[in-house]
Amino acid sequence: MSIDPRLGERRKVVAEQNAQRNVSRLLRFLLVVVGVGGLVWIAFSPWLSVSRVQATGIIASNGHSTLVDHRVVAGTPMIRINAAGVERSLLEDPWISAASVELDWPDQVLVEVVERTPVAWANTSSGWARRAIDGVALPSDPIPDETMARIDFPTMSESEATTSAEMLGALAFVDSLPEGLLQGTVVTIHDSDVWATVSGFQVRLGRAVEMREKALSLAALLNEDMPDSSVLILIAPTNPAIMTPDP
Repeated sequence: MSIDPRLGERRKVVAEQNAQRNVSRLLRFLLVVVGVGGLVWIAFSPWLSVSRVQATGIIASNGHSTLVDHRVVAGTPMIRINAAGVERSLLEDPWISAASVELDWPDQVLVEVVERTPVAWANTSSGWARRAIDGVALPSDPIPDETMARIDFPTMSESEATTSAEMLGALAFVDSLPEGLLQGTVVTIHDSDVWATVSGFQVRLGRAVEMREKALSLAALLNEDMPDSSVLILIAPTNPAIMTPDP
């Protein structure tokens, strides 16, 4: 049985075309593999790895340890650093109120931290702790010292401490007092009114509103000559009153 020469020639041409297509596909695949491999090598190369971590604001917190835990250190490929994840971990530290992590390509990481500072010793149902202006408890010994004013709200729960108007107002009041008035200052609550003992005087502050203004008004009032045992009324900070003891 013989094959038509034209049919044989056609089969030969088709086979050659198929071979050329297969070779072309193979070359394209190899180019893609080489290209991807090159990109991966570049991404993990020393050129795109951390050479410097610039961290600012880390003083009392464990921010440096958190950065090490997330391998934000020299030599780590930049592509492996999850900036948002590092920020979330930093914010889990009670000392840290704000954190920013920025990848400065090709080889630097910029970390900026804002730490809380203790404003006063505050007593809640959980005991004594140093607290920041936003009510967050900061790591400390459970026994207060004489370095700061005290806020004594023993019936307040820990969950209320960061949202209570009385706690936040008391912290704002203490934070606004001149440093010379802080030692010995105690803030309490009596019959829904906030009271304070400052420089030996009883001060009725009333509701926990305009607490910074009340602190400034009190500081000015204490410059006046007042009889001992006077009770200072600062329910309205712009209209303070003095209740003097009976003769």
